[in-house]
Formats: sequence, structure tokens, C-alpha cells
Amino acid sequence: MNFKIFGLILSLIILCSCGFGITEWRIDQLYKQKIEGTSNVIYYFNAWGGRDSNRSGFIILDSTKHFQVEVENILPIYHLSQIPNQNNIEGITHECYGTCGDPYYKSIPIFKPMKVNISSENGIKLTTRTYQYKGYSEHERGLERYVFEKFKETKDSLFFYNLNDVESMNGIHLDELKVKKGEIYLLSDKNDNIRKIIVDDVTLNSRTNSIEKIRHVTLTSKNKIRNKDFSERGIFREIKNKNRQD
Repeated sequence: MNFKIFGLILSLIILCSCGFGITEWRIDQLYKQKIEGTSNVIYYFNAWGGRDSNRSGFIILDSTKHFQVEVENILPIYHLSQIPNQNNIEGITHECYGTCGDPYYKSIPIFKPMKVNISSENGIKLTTRTYQYKGYSEHERGLERYVFEKFKETKDSLFFYNLNDVESMNGIHLDELKVKKGEIYLLSDKNDNIRKIIVDDVTLNSRTNSIEKIRHVTLTSKNKIRNKDFSERGIFREIKNKNRQD
């Protein structure tokens, strides 16, 4: 009997060493947004596990539950295309459709969704629109980085004023910049002051759902802004001091 127990323990050790055990995750990015009208929250995370495995994406959890990296529960989307609510979450992703690798350069971009999938996540309808990789990538834009003087928030958007481009060499100035809420990330310091705002702004054609623009913007304020100066609707907030988990 003792020999059988020893053999069982040895088998478990071998399985764990081969990657079949519990993965330890080191979370280096974690953001949370409340979903209106529900007790659920949606997280965005990026984490590293054993053997340099990397996972990132969105996970929905009840607000009373502690966040864990559960790979099987990652939503099948790269970006949100609308503000999540109790009835519907919409997002986009892409697949090759013959445009990955060398065929990319000879293929014709298609900007309309190739397929639409509707599923249920924690009782909320999830609409996933999948685009051809080339159609998706040709609407990607380079990183925009601005410093701004002041901002205004509405129900669905943020407006920034008196912006100066700090990325390009030509010193672009904007009087106003409007971004859609949904995938806005607030990064704060230890005093709860906003040190950076990151925006992924996906614009789809209202009639065809073709990709019109995917904008990546980083914003820094010239003046002090508090975390509480922003609402919770359509905005992710950074969760800090998250150590690795089992």
C-alpha cells in the first residue's frame, strides 16, 4: 500500500513538472470597469505564467469575487467596440482568412466583419465580430501621444482640449480631441492622481459595421486630475499591487 501511495505522489510530481499542474501567474497589468445595471465587473489583464507563457484579455466576474487568471473564461475579443452594459457587450477580433504571412501583401483587404457570433457571458449577451486580418490591420494607427490642458466628460465620450503632440517631430497641436468611452484606462499614482490615460477607440460604420478606425491614444494632463474626477461609465481603473497568483 505504501508503495502505491509513493507511486501516486511521484506521478503527480511528474505531471506538474510537465506543465499539467497549477500555473502560477504574474499579473503585470490589471484594470477593472463596472458593468452598468449588474453586479458584474469586466477586467482587462496581462499576465505571465510558467515557461514564459503570456495571456491577456477581458474576463467578466461578479464584483464580490477575487480576480484570478482563468484562461478558459477569457472573452474571445481583442477590443471593446461599445460601452459594456447589462444587456450587451460588443467586441472585435480577427482571423487570417488567407491574409497572414506572405499572402498578406497580395490579398485584398475586407473591412466588413467576416462573421458575427453571439454568446452569453455571465448572463450578458456577447456580440463578437470577426474581421479579416488584413482589413483589421490596415485600419490600425500608430500611437498618438498628447499632453492636454483640460477635459470634459459626457455620457458616452471624453473631450480633451488644447493638446500638443509629444510623439511626432512636427509638433502637431489640436484644439480638441474626442474619444469614445468603453475602453479607456486610467493609470493613477499612490495619491490617486491620474498620471496617464490610455484610450483604445474602435469606430465601426453604423450601417455596415465595417472598421473605420482603430485609434490608440496616450494622454497626460498638464494639471493635476484626481481619479474621482471621472465617472465609472465606460472607464477602466488600474488595480495595483497584484502579486502573482496560483
